[in-house]
Amino acid sequence: MSKVLTELTPEMMSVLQGQAIVLLNVVHKPSNTIYSTALSWVYAEDATKIRFAIDSKSDFITIIEEDPKLVMNFIALESVYSVVGTANVVVKETEDTTLKLTIVEVQIDQIRDIMFYGGKVTTNPEFIKTYKPELVVKLDEEAKQAVLSR
Repeated sequence: MSKVLTELTPEMMSVLQGQAIVLLNVVHKPSNTIYSTALSWVYAEDATKIRFAIDSKSDFITIIEEDPKLVMNFIALESVYSVVGTANVVVKETEDTTLKLTIVEVQIDQIRDIMFYGGKVTTNPEFIKTYKPELVVKLDEEAKQAVLSR
């Protein structure tokens, strides 16, 4: 088992600046079902907090409000990381953005390197946003401002 961290390293913080694929995992208590989704608007606020934006109509918001424990996974720095934390909705619905977003802050409880023994990631996942380039820039900037200014 790998060493357990309680804070993001500076290198992890530089990765979590809105352009990494981060998987969000929560448990829907009534059905005891695990829900997962991929996020991109994820920002390290500091070494102990991560914030993300998600569509304000997402079922994840209700699930997080009912049970704030979650796990976030990301691939970077030649490995795969699992962040366990406690979420808090800091903005239920943004007013000044094209998309209505909910801003969630995660207090980090622990971070683990979960890469299998002897494995090393040689290429980080890459993605493109398939809508109009000017809209990509606009939405990314609006989400960044909403996440970091609240």
